[in-house]
Amino acid sequence: MTLIPRFAGRMLHRGNQRGLVSMPKAAIAIVLAAIVALSMTGARAQTDDEPPGRVGRVADAGGELYLAPQDAPDQWLPIGINYPVTTGDNLWAGRDSRVEIDFGGGQFRLSGETSVHISRLDERQFALFVAQGRVILRVRYLDAGDTARIDTPNAQIALTRPGLYRIVVTDDRLHTELSVREGAAEVDTGAAVQQVLPGQHATLDGSAPPFAFVRNGVTTDGFDTWSAGRDRRYERGYANAPVSRQMVGQADLDEFGTWDSAPEYGAVWYPANVAPDWAPYRNGYWTEIGVWGPTWVDAAPWGYAPFHYGRWAYIHGRWGWCPGRYVARPVWAPALVGWVGGPGWRIGVGGGLAFGWVPLGWGEPYHPRWRGCTDGCWARYNTPYAVNIARRSESPPPRWVNGQAPGAITAVPGSVFTGRKPVDGHRIAVPAGAVASAPVLAAPPVRPALQSIVGVAPGNGMPRPASTTYMPAPKQRTATPAEGSPGLSVAVPAPHPVPGTVSPATRSAVARPLPVTPTPTVSANPQPLQRSVPVPVSPPPAAAAPVIQRGTVAPVPNVTQPRVATPAGTQSPLVVPQAARQIPAAPGGLAPAPAVTPAGRVQDVNKVEKAVAPVVKVPDTAAK
Repeated sequence: MTLIPRFAGRMLHRGNQRGLVSMPKAAIAIVLAAIVALSMTGARAQTDDEPPGRVGRVADAGGELYLAPQDAPDQWLPIGINYPVTTGDNLWAGRDSRVEIDFGGGQFRLSGETSVHISRLDERQFALFVAQGRVILRVRYLDAGDTARIDTPNAQIALTRPGLYRIVVTDDRLHTELSVREGAAEVDTGAAVQQVLPGQHATLDGSAPPFAFVRNGVTTDGFDTWSAGRDRRYERGYANAPVSRQMVGQADLDEFGTWDSAPEYGAVWYPANVAPDWAPYRNGYWTEIGVWGPTWVDAAPWGYAPFHYGRWAYIHGRWGWCPGRYVARPVWAPALVGWVGGPGWRIGVGGGLAFGWVPLGWGEPYHPRWRGCTDGCWARYNTPYAVNIARRSESPPPRWVNGQAPGAITAVPGSVFTGRKPVDGHRIAVPAGAVASAPVLAAPPVRPALQSIVGVAPGNGMPRPASTTYMPAPKQRTATPAEGSPGLSVAVPAPHPVPGTVSPATRSAVARPLPVTPTPTVSANPQPLQRSVPVPVSPPPAAAAPVIQRGTVAPVPNVTQPRVATPAGTQSPLVVPQAARQIPAAPGGLAPAPAVTPAGRVQDVNKVEKAVAPVVKVPDTAAK
């Protein structure tokens, strides 16, 4: 990027010496500035083409959890442990559920009947829209240039320090609470920006609250107790791992295996209590995630970090995972495998189409198959694992490094791969002769689809995700309530937009619709979902919710328990059995929604909930 302006300056200088260019120095400076801007724009465009290097993970799921991807927001799918979550995903935690998402820079946890939209998740930015429910967010890293943001239907919350935060949004989307247990936050209502410090609790009422009422003191309940236990588990997991704490899923490794070292590989982790014939990428299933394509979802509780980072090696008769050179923010991959098989590989019963995969070995390159992976992208994926990045080739090698290890190749019929079925129960035995003759592939010849997943159509079962995560542009702040009013702060200028957010012009032109409550309807013959083309959302008139405008009150949605049926004789691979993690549903169906008493205290018949500070009515004269 610096070579272009130097070259341009040299050419202009030579042109002036020869009398070919005649222009003032100011004009030359403008030309050079334009060249620099164009070169920076080109570099930025290349970077923007690359997918994020950080993808979150379902780290704990007690109860029901559903996901609707960005390109199909009306298709809710049941998911479980280790399912990847990324920018644009919408999550819904069922009644009496408790869910944790690990995103590398921290974790966010959902209580029952909570709907959130992940509006931004990458190495530097985290933004979450809470449509309704209760969320506890642990921010562990917030370095220079990082941003962390929480949006609700009536507030924007910027987290300015690492810490522990709790956000509550009522079902009518007109009441937001923020508790800061550690850290600091700034609440923007569109009329004022207020700071909330540790030990303080802020409440905002109405669709256009003029300010947040801030008081000292926070309360706790069972949700906080569970969250504190999860934090302690992470601290134990971080103690001995020789990898970055920002590697998603690494906190589970110390509990389920042992660390050692080897001269060639450095640190090596060996899983414990695996079957004698176990091999990596065998106990799980394949799915399709956004731009990344085929993505592995492992069934083991520790099965995230070893399948999305590093390399595997067969060392002294057992498999060991090699995380490679230490990287503070390692880059995530959908699966680190080499592919074999296809039409020319006839094995198994009937000799039908079959293909398989083998874990990539030490020094073996990973080839991102999406468009726009620059040389820098290539280096990030391969440098920590002793790969010669100077020899970049898109062609597969003659054979894979781990191909000769016992049982390294896992093969399945094509229908198992495309149907997202559990691999371990449908494996094809690979004879020794078939290993040597297995055709090496650059990528799988087919891709996973969603036809075996029973979708949920719009109706009145779960809220639809918000179409955008940011409020309209703040109004002109010409006046604030009188100084000295409880919980108020002096107005400050509107903050600069966070990188990656919607511009003020766009926000003012596009109003954000409220999430609505769809009804689950199960199709007897579910059709394949084409993820390459966005699915338009057209809810029936009865389910449509009005757009919230400032100064209006939205009706309370009728949220009911989502039900997803599985066709007879099949078993969905999405929910991994976690008997110890399940929270039993209350008998008799749904519990009543939390009721707000005139005194402003939220009551929940199933949980001990905290008290909400009474709303302070500001006189009209003070608000003007």
